Amino acid sequence: MVGIKRLTATLAMAGCFALLSGKVVTGHVRTGKTPMADIIVTDGLHFTYTKSDGSYKLDAPEDAKFVYLITPKGYVADYSSGVPQFYQRIGEAEESHDFELYPMKGNSDKTLMIASSDPQLDTDHDVGRFFNETLTDMQQVLKEYADRQQAMFVAGDLTWDVYGKNKLIKQYAQKLGIPLYPVIGNHDYDKYVTPGSGANYAAPYEDDFGPTYYAFQFGDTYYVVLNDIKFEGHKRYTYSIQQGHQMEWLKTLLNVVFQQDNNVFIVAHAPICRPGGTKLLVDGAEELKTMLARKPFRASFFTGHTHINDVTYVGNDIWEYNLGTMCGYWWTSNYSGDGTPNGYKLILADGKEWQQVYKSTGWPLEKQFQIYKPGQIAERPNAVCCKIWNYDSRWQLRWYEDGKLMGGMNQFYSFAPEYLQFLDGRLATADYTPIRSNHFFSCKPSNTARAIKMEAIDPYGNVYKDSVLLK
Repeated sequence: MVGIKRLTATLAMAGCFALLSGKVVTGHVRTGKTPMADIIVTDGLHFTYTKSDGSYKLDAPEDAKFVYLITPKGYVADYSSGVPQFYQRIGEAEESHDFELYPMKGNSDKTLMIASSDPQLDTDHDVGRFFNETLTDMQQVLKEYADRQQAMFVAGDLTWDVYGKNKLIKQYAQKLGIPLYPVIGNHDYDKYVTPGSGANYAAPYEDDFGPTYYAFQFGDTYYVVLNDIKFEGHKRYTYSIQQGHQMEWLKTLLNVVFQQDNNVFIVAHAPICRPGGTKLLVDGAEELKTMLARKPFRASFFTGHTHINDVTYVGNDIWEYNLGTMCGYWWTSNYSGDGTPNGYKLILADGKEWQQVYKSTGWPLEKQFQIYKPGQIAERPNAVCCKIWNYDSRWQLRWYEDGKLMGGMNQFYSFAPEYLQFLDGRLATADYTPIRSNHFFSCKPSNTARAIKMEAIDPYGNVYKDSVLLK
């Protein structure tokens, strides 16, 4: 998995072996009856690795809650519950915790990660749509990519403060038949706990899903799941990765443990960077960005929280993919406030090369934009327009009038007509405010034009086409 041969000395020099007096945790890691060597084990602060006989030992700090593995390429912990059991709770005394890993089906160099966010389950209506629409859509995607190793992450807000519905997230994953890696969001904290120095707001999440930060390898990509919601009780929170031991753990992980030239995908709930801008929103993000830039990693961020779909250049050759949500605007319509259809992304990797594409629930993958006739967009009343849901500055666009190439298109900001139509007659409260997006483009056809065709080329060279008849 990593440059293990030198890791013992390196970890010791970095102070990453357990130097705090605490609790001794030992155990073994196996696959079947075979011991697994060189598996990284952590307590949320320190790291060690398994020996040739599969054994490990950690002197965990007093406040450690879990011992867990960084599962290597091609392997997964038991996920019969829906969520991989790569972790075990640790108590107060010396304990032994054994783990078993299982080979994943398929070629580990070809992977599909479903990158999703904010199912935010609340009512029975929400649950019905989640299982009847999103699940059915994802099942079809998994069939189409059956030759790939498959997994899924959910970038936070698994429910809407309804912690008893956490079990439904696991049931969802069981029906998909793939491992689901959760992320803690602001609505996954217990807002009913009385604030105080001893309050554990994350208890419902930890009881159902384990540690709030962890890592695993999937194909040639390291996924690092972080908690960037610093919860202060009664729904109050700030954005920070500087919580408890997390930042120190992260520094060791990136500077010492991960030594290979692999992709590193940081997955968190709140966006690191303001969508469409350059301002970093999360305390500790600047230091993290610097760490990622000076290593041989090819880094990206995947986040949720905003209920829009946006791709932002963070700097240092790093992009952030702020995910459109499964629930859109809380299961009330088929769109989020920026006009992105309810959906999720697919991360398709072949070795170290990868691409991401937006998958709108209920629509084919080839459907990547919506065309509007003249009169449908107020800002461009005489133009044919389109909205590209997954747009960023690397895309290319061109249009044709009656088969003749006319050139590029003009970018502009607008509200999505579909969402405005949904709001018609409803009060645009703070939760349902329409969002102006710069993912719109226009072209002005001639008075004699009969048909307009548009082509959009994504950053990976995929060409998407659609057309509209004017007469």
